[in-house]
Amino acid sequence: MKTKKITFLLLVVSLFGSFAGYILTNSLVFGFCLHDQYSCRELLNNIGDPLFYGMSALSVVFLILLFTPQAFSAWKKFAKWFIPIATLIFIFYPDPGSGDLFSPYPEQVFRFISVFYVIASIFVIFKSLGKK
Repeated sequence: MKTKKITFLLLVVSLFGSFAGYILTNSLVFGFCLHDQYSCRELLNNIGDPLFYGMSALSVVFLILLFTPQAFSAWKKFAKWFIPIATLIFIFYPDPGSGDLFSPYPEQVFRFISVFYVIASIFVIFKSLGKK
């Protein structure tokens, strides 16, 4: 029962983070950045995009873990190495104007890593359920 409470709390936090990322990504719609719109919008997008895509992926995984609490420990072993690597990629990924014309935009990288994380997490969760 303790695992379900932790998972539910993490689900709520990730949903809140996803919502905050959505608001930051759509800063012009919500009326932020009235004076220096371009640099303010870029700053909020640099924070909002990784937050939105990363937390949305975590929300999906925590929702699945809410119904399969016995797989939490196996998933946690996977997440301990994947989440820090993904976070470092989100932080240090260069802007598309860095000279390489064939590099994907940061938003595309955030989407790809988030989708890969969800698919890998689902694989780990269902594989751990099959062992028991």
